[in-house]
Amino acid sequence: MKSCEILLAEDNPADAEMVRVALREHEIACTLHLVEDGGSALELLNRLDRDANAPRLDLVILDMHLPKHDGEEILKGLRSTKRYAQTPVIVMSGVSSRIIEEETATKYAALVYFTKPASVTEYMRLGSIVRDVLRQTGGAA
Repeated sequence: MKSCEILLAEDNPADAEMVRVALREHEIACTLHLVEDGGSALELLNRLDRDANAPRLDLVILDMHLPKHDGEEILKGLRSTKRYAQTPVIVMSGVSSRIIEEETATKYAALVYFTKPASVTEYMRLGSIVRDVLRQTGGAA
């Protein structure tokens, strides 16, 4: 099983750790690039897009509520890059404004909208979702 490259844009350290645990639990071999705000996410995407030797991202896991730039701005930026315009995205968010966020996620071709759960057990489902997305899109898993 080859290793994959995943960008995780998440400002909550506890949620970032739950993503790591879910990926480990489902034995997803990956390099996880963690950014904690929207500015850093856009900067990383632009830097990778300009560097032909940079690793190709297999997946973006994106929290919709980030400091500096929100999820919609990041999705817009991602879709405007040359190398990453087709990169699969899993959008994560709390339940507060779910309908609007799901519409935004769909508008920018996110494959999955994942509501952040309250329990560790429910969070582990994210690992199987990531595995399924990577298999469907030709990434590792």
